[in-house]
Amino acid sequence: MKKIKEIYENRISKWKKYSSYEIIKIKNCDYIVPSKNSVAEWYDPIENEEELISDVLNMGKIVADTEKYEKIKKTVFDFVSKYGLLGWIMYLPVNENFYLESTVFLTENEYFIFSNTTMDTKKYIEQFQIEPSKENIFGTAKTLGRSPVYELIFSKNYCEPVDWAICFLQEMYEHFRAKEMIYDPKYNPLEKFMLMKKIENFHHVGVPYVIKYYPTLGTYWIFNSLTMIIETACLIALGQKESPIAICKHCGKYFYREDIRIEYCSHKCRNRYHVYKSRNKNKKQLEK
Repeated sequence: MKKIKEIYENRISKWKKYSSYEIIKIKNCDYIVPSKNSVAEWYDPIENEEELISDVLNMGKIVADTEKYEKIKKTVFDFVSKYGLLGWIMYLPVNENFYLESTVFLTENEYFIFSNTTMDTKKYIEQFQIEPSKENIFGTAKTLGRSPVYELIFSKNYCEPVDWAICFLQEMYEHFRAKEMIYDPKYNPLEKFMLMKKIENFHHVGVPYVIKYYPTLGTYWIFNSLTMIIETACLIALGQKESPIAICKHCGKYFYREDIRIEYCSHKCRNRYHVYKSRNKNKKQLEK
């Protein structure tokens, strides 16, 4: 099975999350922010991409199948609590060094509707701040080989709208769901054609790279956000003929499998499935 960690061996993908988050209202919208007394932790999401993809799909399914907003909001909150904020501020702009320019250029996309495809840089940055700063928030330092804008992303003053994460998780799930539906005989050829087009239209901006001379000469792939890591992982999984993603035969949850013959997400689910199957069989025999 192909994985990010193997395809992008030399990479800059460390991410920062906090020990706790909270949801606050900013201009009548729900935003997720790090808690004031939370503690920061560095990790590499790609090191455990199998669990990351499974969580994205299972939480995306909950979001897609649930009508109650409070449950949806809690699902997104649980995801951020485990993996951190998605890093939209860096992912969305076309001009990578937007923080050095007066205007941010934005692409049209499925998740967000901006009034224009351009925005004043200061106003763009302010929508990701709990308290807009009058000072130069970026400073001069670089975080783990990245641009100074990450000083904001990894700070407690950074925030993201809950609704953006909701749309993203649901969209990732729906792409995988479309692939499953293609093989379902109840859908006619036209419906399957439309499903294939949905998968083919998977939007991914591509992973940028840099060439570094230190400590040795080499190419390093830069994952500028958790969003980019998730999209890349899902894209690789979707593009494989024999999908590494499966639905557990017992509990119905998505899981990542190394062997396509595996049908259960755990030994526990496998044992329970056979126990229930045996009980049902015995029950039917007694009823005869």
